[in-house]
Amino acid sequence: MKLSVLPRPVRAATQLVGGAVAVALLVTGCGSGSDSSGSAQRPAGLTAADNLKDPSKPVTITYAGAAYSADDIKPVLAAFHEEHPNITVKYQAVPFDQFNSVLSTRLSRQDSTLDVFDVDMPRTDAYQARGWLTDLSSAFPDLAGKVDKTSQEAATSDGKLVALPYQTSSQLLYYNKALLKKAGVPLPSAKPADRLTWEKVTADAKKTQQAGAKWGLLFDQVNRYYQLQPLAESLGGGSGAGGTEDLTPELQTAGWEKAMTWYGSLYKDKISPRGVPVAQTPDLFASGQVAFFPGGPWWATKFTDNAKLDFGVTAYPYFKDGKAVTPTGGWSLGLNPASKQAVASEIFMKYMALDNGGFAQHMSSLAVPPSNTAGTAAFYDQKVFKDPRMAGAVELTKYELANTATLRARTAGYVEFEDTLSKTFDDISNGASASSALSSATSTINQAWAKYR
Repeated sequence: MKLSVLPRPVRAATQLVGGAVAVALLVTGCGSGSDSSGSAQRPAGLTAADNLKDPSKPVTITYAGAAYSADDIKPVLAAFHEEHPNITVKYQAVPFDQFNSVLSTRLSRQDSTLDVFDVDMPRTDAYQARGWLTDLSSAFPDLAGKVDKTSQEAATSDGKLVALPYQTSSQLLYYNKALLKKAGVPLPSAKPADRLTWEKVTADAKKTQQAGAKWGLLFDQVNRYYQLQPLAESLGGGSGAGGTEDLTPELQTAGWEKAMTWYGSLYKDKISPRGVPVAQTPDLFASGQVAFFPGGPWWATKFTDNAKLDFGVTAYPYFKDGKAVTPTGGWSLGLNPASKQAVASEIFMKYMALDNGGFAQHMSSLAVPPSNTAGTAAFYDQKVFKDPRMAGAVELTKYELANTATLRARTAGYVEFEDTLSKTFDDISNGASASSALSSATSTINQAWAKYR
């Protein structure tokens, strides 16, 4: 699955066989059904999704997504088609790393053959500024209590609901029990109150290497803002964007420089390996080569499937002079303003995100929690969380989502911001000083954001 997450909180979508074919379909705009019966733009006066009526004749809508592979989402679509026989959803799955660029191509040219699409939550404001999202406020006027507060906030821009959230995310710190025991390092507690500091994790990581571990600490998403933002946030550095409408880069702060100096030291001191692609980081932990692995719950099944891997989970660390901050956010659904299938699309969006727990009720394996409150029970009741090695994961995830979860920067320039920071994190891990890398990023982002000011 996601594993959207952030996020890469996008597992299966990155594992697509024939991903190039899926991308080609998305770029070229494989047509959706054109029968106009019941497929016109939303009728005037329709005020709530509960009043949406199924079309009287068959209609086809196209849904482009990066959160799930075609196989993962198949049971959701099958259930939807059974309940709404006059609406057919054609799903186009695209690898996460290619999704945003091909999506922007179709939305920019107002391609009406694309109806519904995944929206990476931090890009909501950026898509809204470009005119790529439909105002859903009248269709879904009463989300309060139906989805978690943070997800609803992320889907709202300029006071309007412009996307419909369907999944969120959180993070854990996985640790290899065997490597810690060999080094004489006490096993961490799974209680949030016993949260480790990054300073403690660093010291313990070095001890495990001295005792034979190949790597002491490896982040899951080594160059992604989703996972590394909390380092600066923990030290009071903020999201990295501020000022009017969050269009002033704020990366040259004490918090960002201290956090990124620490991050760079992991590679300089060979605690973390250089040059490992994001897609391969969990493999190193699964193979027993890494002592500490900050990552999402979406890797739980990968780790529990290895019967020989003796591991545990604890809370996402913080800096001793700072506060606890964890990544969050996942995917929402957007409605293309150029779509001619608005009513049918909103019926599907409601089913995917809200009805009886939404998509979660039809998937046997859930990598991240659904945004809707009715669907979270299915996530927490999964078999993987009953594995003794995952003890405490459910309580930790609930705690983090309620207390430490922090959204990424809200800015119309998020696309350029995220892309620049990915390169910046790579530079820092490859030896650039935090100060110079953040200064360069500031200049690059300032230039890119001039057009939004």
